[in-house]
Amino acid sequence: MTETLKTDVDREELDLLLRGFQVSRMLRLIADLGVADKIPPDGLVMVEVLAAACAVLPEPMLRVLRALAAFRIFEVTADGAIAHTPRSRLLRTDTPNSLHHAARFWTGPGSWGAWDKLDVAMTGGTPHEAAWNMGRFAYLKQHPEEARLFDAMMANFPDNRHAAVAAAYDFSGAGLIADIGGGNGAALRQILARFTTPRGLVFDREDVVAAITPDDLMKGRIAAEGGSFFDKVPDGADIYMLIRVLHDWPDEDCLRILRACRAAMGAHARLLLGEQILEPDPARGRATGYLIDVQMMAMFGRARQRSEADFRCLLNQSGFSLYRVIPTASPVSIIEAEPIAGPS
Repeated sequence: MTETLKTDVDREELDLLLRGFQVSRMLRLIADLGVADKIPPDGLVMVEVLAAACAVLPEPMLRVLRALAAFRIFEVTADGAIAHTPRSRLLRTDTPNSLHHAARFWTGPGSWGAWDKLDVAMTGGTPHEAAWNMGRFAYLKQHPEEARLFDAMMANFPDNRHAAVAAAYDFSGAGLIADIGGGNGAALRQILARFTTPRGLVFDREDVVAAITPDDLMKGRIAAEGGSFFDKVPDGADIYMLIRVLHDWPDEDCLRILRACRAAMGAHARLLLGEQILEPDPARGRATGYLIDVQMMAMFGRARQRSEADFRCLLNQSGFSLYRVIPTASPVSIIEAEPIAGPS
């Protein structure tokens, strides 16, 4: 009897996991409509009023909100009053590390289409290329709205990685910190808000840095430069950062990026990799780490999350020595490396 009950629970839980895409799609719909921002943080709103504010019909909105309420995302009363729960408040755009952007991104067209072709990866292909006939970064360049959504999600990632990196490492002795592949500069803003001496340089693709606003550059404390980190990165920085960059690339491309950084670095500069280190035993690791690993496979084919041993190998082949691994308050660890004298 006990075994039957356990099986029934597993069956129900697995059934919900199988239909997880339905929940994800409803969350994207709600985020696209800005529903969470239209509900008072600590009050009620009738569904008719909420639907009118979103320019949609009340009945279909009620049905979606009821389904989400079954997962404790929003509260829906029998008479159609809508209120927040702790989970739905995380979808408000004024919540620190808001999940609003993630709700829109994960099931956005680019990612959604790639996951539909996930089987292609099983025979060595790249799902994103199978879905869109182009690589991920070419797609983002052609779809700037999705690219800016990606930047917003990275700046508000739920693991709060940027603040965690800023808190875990002493940047006070640096004159210039170069964030290579730094997106909209979110990591640098967290660091420079905590440390008043350093200046920052964000280096990324031309289309990415072109979208950085003057406010994001902190009144000139951050400079922005466009280019390809496969070819050359700016020299003269005291610290070079690659925050969640290497997991986008297969090993041979990681070596090109690391060697470009090594060529730009002086003898006393330091390299900081901000990465979620993959635990080889899934019974001991975080579920999000393995989901990101498959996301990388869906987007880029042979890109992947890596173990500490994997990072040590890449660093050794590109002219670096792994100095230490610093845990942070987020799943992201700081892998600090120092340049080795001589050719890489």
